[in-house]
Amino acid sequence: MCGFTAYFHLDKRPDGSYPALDMAGSLASIQHRGPDDDASYVSPCGRCAIGHVRLSIIDLEGGKQPLSNVSGTVHAVVNGELYDHDRLSRELKEKGHQFLTESDSELALHYYEDYDVDFVQHLRGEFAIVIWDEKRKRLVAARDRFGIKPVYYTTVNGVFMASSEIKGFLALGWKPEWDVDSIVNGGYAVDYRTCFKGVYKLPPAHYLTVSASGSIDVKQYWDADYPDKNVEDPRSVDEMIEGVQERLVESVRLRLRADVPVGIYLSGGIDSSAVAGIATELLRKDNPDAKVDAFTISFKDSGDYDEGEIAERTAAHLGANFHKLSLTQDDLVDNFEDTVWHTEQMVPNMNAVGKFLLSRFVRDSGFKVVMTGEGSDEHFIGYNFFQTDYVRERDLSSPAGFGCLEDEERLKMLAEREASSGKVLNFDIDMSESRAPVRLNNSRMAVQLGSLLSVKRDFFDPKVIAYHGEPDPGNAMVEAMNADARRKANTKWHPVHGTLYMEMRTFLPNILLNWLGDRIEMAHSVEARTPFLDHHLCEYANSLPPSVKLCGVDPEGNRLNEKYILKEATKPFITEEIYKRAKHPYLAPSSDPEDQPIIRLLKKWITKEKVERVGFLDWTTCERQKDYVIQTGNRLAYTAVLNIVSMIVLAERFNVPTAVY
Repeated sequence: MCGFTAYFHLDKRPDGSYPALDMAGSLASIQHRGPDDDASYVSPCGRCAIGHVRLSIIDLEGGKQPLSNVSGTVHAVVNGELYDHDRLSRELKEKGHQFLTESDSELALHYYEDYDVDFVQHLRGEFAIVIWDEKRKRLVAARDRFGIKPVYYTTVNGVFMASSEIKGFLALGWKPEWDVDSIVNGGYAVDYRTCFKGVYKLPPAHYLTVSASGSIDVKQYWDADYPDKNVEDPRSVDEMIEGVQERLVESVRLRLRADVPVGIYLSGGIDSSAVAGIATELLRKDNPDAKVDAFTISFKDSGDYDEGEIAERTAAHLGANFHKLSLTQDDLVDNFEDTVWHTEQMVPNMNAVGKFLLSRFVRDSGFKVVMTGEGSDEHFIGYNFFQTDYVRERDLSSPAGFGCLEDEERLKMLAEREASSGKVLNFDIDMSESRAPVRLNNSRMAVQLGSLLSVKRDFFDPKVIAYHGEPDPGNAMVEAMNADARRKANTKWHPVHGTLYMEMRTFLPNILLNWLGDRIEMAHSVEARTPFLDHHLCEYANSLPPSVKLCGVDPEGNRLNEKYILKEATKPFITEEIYKRAKHPYLAPSSDPEDQPIIRLLKKWITKEKVERVGFLDWTTCERQKDYVIQTGNRLAYTAVLNIVSMIVLAERFNVPTAVY
């Protein structure tokens, strides 16, 4: 795990003279991503430069970057981990490739030599890569299939720039400016825009090329797919369970490979518990006394939010070394500003802060690498907000109707859920008008998530709404799907697979893998590995009928048993308590009306001067909502004002000029 910055002068200069930009300053701004080493490469003509900060995990002494091929014509910087590299390196060496390091990252360079931009098809893992091709004077950037690792890009004064973090552009001459349309429609959370004008995320499963003539092209290289909803799957359920188990065990095995110790984030849920159980069994094949190190968060006096005790019971069952971080509201509030600075977008709750502090705890405990459970819900139908679209249609693809509800019961469930569609993850949602449902199987999920994640309409100055139109973050979320995927979602896939796809392409990379993933882990130089996002496992899970994942009626008669097949596949590795426990999303506690830490945060940041400095917010609404949260502790209002606090923190930290309307 590392970080990088790259720049490329788009226009060829007749005199061959290109001004050097401050690469050292850019790398210094992202040094937290790679404190072990930093270096850069500048092309002989000076037109391109790539720089790298390193967190050494594999080949500690020899894996320095930027990497170069033997002839010195191809150069690369790689952030992430490429798995199964021992075997793949041997195969490449047998074909005549000469490796200069033992690092997994060098795979990308050699596959590029053989397959050009199709090198990404041969990579397995989480990665963000930039390659400079000296012969073709071409820059290539690529991002992994699920967006686990970030790539941001922009163009400033005729110079293309890419970096692992937006702050990496500051030293190169980029001047921040709000992208108000993105903020109004929640683009920073639901599509591939950011809070800043002209700065974009490279979408997951895409690569970008910048040619010698300066043209920029973005192409998709992989996509998720799902079976025809009208065709019964010929496999047995037992065969499917075995298929999931084999692929998950293989994924965990590959992610245990490191030249430093590997820990595990352990919660009270099945995902991290299964990873911990599988890892323990694999390690004990070589060493019967092996123990994993498990790290968990405990929120003091927070009732249902505290999963510390159940995680500790799981750790004891596995014989793991258990490390518990106990947090208070003061801890969360005191670290909110730094969390926003590292995530570089609005943060509407304290979940990210809890993970931010857990990552620091892991680093201070001497670990650089952890495995996590992200990505399971997107592939095994874990979240309860998927249930409405599961019961929207009969599942005709399940073998012999396994797990399927009778139509009468299914339609009754659909009516009940449609009637309460203004609630998601325990939040009451404002279900405003949106074009999203008519574009995606009448599903309201995009409207739900978009409303939950974005800044509410009333917080904007009326002049802003008059200019940009009514906010529709749900529609922006649907628009983030490619057109062919929308077509399949409306014609070929079961409705729940359509919403799985949408969530996997938006909420997963922009939220779960961002301010609950890479950005808060790498803030403290911690690499997180995600076994549930191994694309071999994911492609297999996607091929399964909906009813073996979200089982309408399981063999015991239980209704809507989420992640059924995962529970069965991981049963040998988890406790009975975890096997029977319903899905419990990770949530940090909000505030009580009398809780002083949150009052301190709101009074510091939501002032008339600070709000008006942003330029497009309505002070009257901000003040009223701040007071309402202080008086009542209302959860939805709490998320709304934290979005505003986040925006003001970004305005000050990035020194963003006031927007004018």
